[in-house]
Parts: sequence; structure tokens; C-alpha cells
Amino acid sequence: MQTEQAIRDLVGEIDTYLARFEHAGVSDVRAGIARWRNGPVRPVSGRRLSILGLIDRAVGCIAESGEPSLANAVERAVPYLPWITYPGYARDEIGTRFADNHAHASLMGEEGLIKADDYDLGLFIIAPDTLYRDHKHAAPELYAPLTGPHGWRFSPRAPLTWKAAHQPVWNEPFQPHAIKVGDVPFLCIFAWTRDVREISRVVPAPDWDVIERAQPSR
Repeated sequence: MQTEQAIRDLVGEIDTYLARFEHAGVSDVRAGIARWRNGPVRPVSGRRLSILGLIDRAVGCIAESGEPSLANAVERAVPYLPWITYPGYARDEIGTRFADNHAHASLMGEEGLIKADDYDLGLFIIAPDTLYRDHKHAAPELYAPLTGPHGWRFSPRAPLTWKAAHQPVWNEPFQPHAIKVGDVPFLCIFAWTRDVREISRVVPAPDWDVIERAQPSR
């Protein structure tokens, strides 16, 4: 019962948080939450990965940014979440630093704590100073970053645009995108609203070594 309540509370807080945004894709994500949120919560054991040592710092950033209720819900749910690293990338393509320094957990999805068909909603964390290299996928995707600033770009070779926390990003199908994490952990809400079985693929770019060193201007 404690697990179920923590998961349902977090899904509720995420829906409340997203409701404030009039942003592309948000209505699609919230429609999925409304459709699937009352399903049974599966008894899946939480997983502890080394990257999760950064969760406390990320939760503190969320609370300090004016979202204490959401921060508390994340903190309570974290021990019960089935954290994994994304299995679709070859290490030499995505880079060893990212491969070893990220994790995500599905709250609602085909493998999520709450079963949902062709839909995925969860949390995603990346360690500071890590580049999530340019990539693309068939699924339309919402990122709702809860920490920041982090750098974004939407085509290889493009410069980074640094965005603060609480600025959602919507990626249309097959839109290339990359994230350069700043000096705080990247923790975000993510959602794929369809085509979730199609894997993500790296989009090669010649300047990864340059943008890996990039930092926001102070």
C-alpha cells in the first residue's frame, strides 16, 4: 500500500504540475495520464543504481525552485521506482560517460508501474557535466526539466541554447536533439505519447568534444 500511494501521489503531482503549461504536447501527455492513471500498480521492486546518489541534490533543487510538493512526491517515490539505463544505444555511439551516468524509471507504460499501451511517462536523471549526444526517435516526446540550467539543441552542429528549470521541451517525431547537462543533475519528467517500441538512434555530429565542455554563461 505504501508503494502504491507513493506512485499515485507522484503521478498526481506530475499531472498538476503539467496543467499549468500551455505548451505543445502537454495536452497529449495529460490525456495519457487521465486514461491510464487508475490502473493497478504493479509490485515491481525498486532498483538502486549509482547515479541515484544524485537524487537528493536534484530534489533539493526542485524544492528551492518553488516546487516543494512535487519535490516531496519525487523523494517518496524514488525507492520504489524500477530504474534502468536505456538499452538501445551502443556505448561507442552514445559515449561511455552518458552510458554510465543516466537512468530512467517508467511510472506509466508498457513496462511501467502502471500499465499503459503505447505510452510512457516517467522520470529521467543525468549526472552533471554530461552530454546526451544528438539522437532521434519515432516517438513524440515531452521533457519537463525540474532542474537547470541545461543546454539544448535541435540539430547537429547547432549551438546550445541554455534553458532554466521548468521550461518544457517538445520533440516532434524524428526531431534530432541533444542535452548538455550543467553543473546540477538533470532531473526531468519525460513522456513518449506513441511509437514507444521504436528505439532511439544516435545522430552523428562532429563537435561533441566541444559541446561536452560547454557551460552556461554566468
